[in-house]
Amino acid sequence: MGESVVIHIQRSVVLLPATLLLLITACAPTPRIVETIPEPKSAAPADPDNRQNSAEQSSADFQTWLAELKTEALQQGIRPEVVQEALEGQQPAPAVLKPRHKQAEFVLSKSEYVRRLASETRFREGLRQMAQHRVLLRKVAETYGVPESYLLALWAIESDFGKGGSRHSVIGALVTQAWQSQRRNFFRKQLLAALTILDQEHMPSSALRGSWAGAMGHFQFIPTTYRDYAVDFDGDGHRNIWTDVGDALASAASYLVRAGWKKDRGWGWQVSVPQGFDVSLADLKNKKSLGDWRKLGLPAVSGADDLTASLILPDGPGGQAYLVTDNFRALMRWNRSVAFGLAVGHLADRFEKTSRTAAAGRQ
Repeated sequence: MGESVVIHIQRSVVLLPATLLLLITACAPTPRIVETIPEPKSAAPADPDNRQNSAEQSSADFQTWLAELKTEALQQGIRPEVVQEALEGQQPAPAVLKPRHKQAEFVLSKSEYVRRLASETRFREGLRQMAQHRVLLRKVAETYGVPESYLLALWAIESDFGKGGSRHSVIGALVTQAWQSQRRNFFRKQLLAALTILDQEHMPSSALRGSWAGAMGHFQFIPTTYRDYAVDFDGDGHRNIWTDVGDALASAASYLVRAGWKKDRGWGWQVSVPQGFDVSLADLKNKKSLGDWRKLGLPAVSGADDLTASLILPDGPGGQAYLVTDNFRALMRWNRSVAFGLAVGHLADRFEKTSRTAAAGRQ
């Protein structure tokens, strides 16, 4: 997720969960500059002493930077022993900066990417999680007004129900990003927030595991999102989004509510755009009442005439079309990706339909 930078995306954060903004930045291709340079008649081999001097200079620069970071952390009131334990011996980790230009979202159509995110595997595992955590899901939904189906969908897509998103040391990843990435200031802010988490939650840095971008826990909150929106749902004094499913679910619901989630309202509907329709009206910024959309020729959808929605065409004219509500915008504050919002909506719809069918069968 996500700082949304309310975040969610980033977890935002403006709300943002934070996570997809970071992916987009990392994935953006670098323009190629081609120069014609006369080839020298002879080329001397690289001087090993020069390479060594360069490496030593880089290491010295990093240590100077790290010392300045430690000073800033102490000035923010983080306990010295926390700063020492987390940052002592840290070195840049090149694997964290590995190019991610082949992320699926950037090589597939949005519709194909949505199908991949809202996969059958995730749906089936979601049904199992629904059964296992039925009472807890209901309690969180009643407390925050966010349906269980959306919490399940977000949980599935963000971390495969806690199975993914924990390959890296969060401190190590953020140190590397704050030192070398193109968004140094953003990641420095996240790193300081992560140190604050260690300080307040009395955690060792080794317990803080997450993604290459520092996203953490069942719902992949970035540190600033955790700081602003995480919840201690069970009242044990800790906001544990890593191993406490209740705290994680409640934190996700808390974030959505702060992002503008409206109770008892869906995310949107897939619609058919008639021939001759003015597709220039398709824009998330263009909000009209359902009554007005019907007058413009869009087929009727379930909903009050005064409910506002926007028309979107994720793959352009001729592709699938949707009318989306403010709850879709809340999902996009979690992660600023239309495909992400659609995947969550589609998966949530399937969970909701299955839940209603099961409830009807029990009556």
